[in-house]
Amino acid sequence: MPETQSSQKVQEFKTFVKANPFVLKKVKRGEKTLQELFEEWMLFGEDDQTWFDDEEDQGEKEASTADKSNKVAGMLSAIKQMNLDEVQKGIEQFSGAVYSIQEVLSQFRSKPKQQAPYIHSHSPFPFRHD
Repeated sequence: MPETQSSQKVQEFKTFVKANPFVLKKVKRGEKTLQELFEEWMLFGEDDQTWFDDEEDQGEKEASTADKSNKVAGMLSAIKQMNLDEVQKGIEQFSGAVYSIQEVLSQFRSKPKQQAPYIHSHSPFPFRHD
């Protein structure tokens, strides 16, 4: 490529990047170099869909972030409307139920299984003579 045509392509690429700044995100993330982007631009052209996939992904991320913000705001609103006395009573009742279950379980654990006493005799038969 002659020098003037090369510098003209560089200027066109710069114009493309200025019009579509999201293209540089891959460079900022360290995924590609500016040279690699320029070479892809030369091969595929500026109308190729791969340039705009990143922009759509970014839009989806921003929408997801906004959705998360709305959920947090909704949770905070719900917390503000709660009657804290009722919440405290509910926690105490739940705690009491858990304690009762623990007590029942500990009673079952503390009782060892009693086995029938083993009678040692000289007889090969396991029954006793009266």
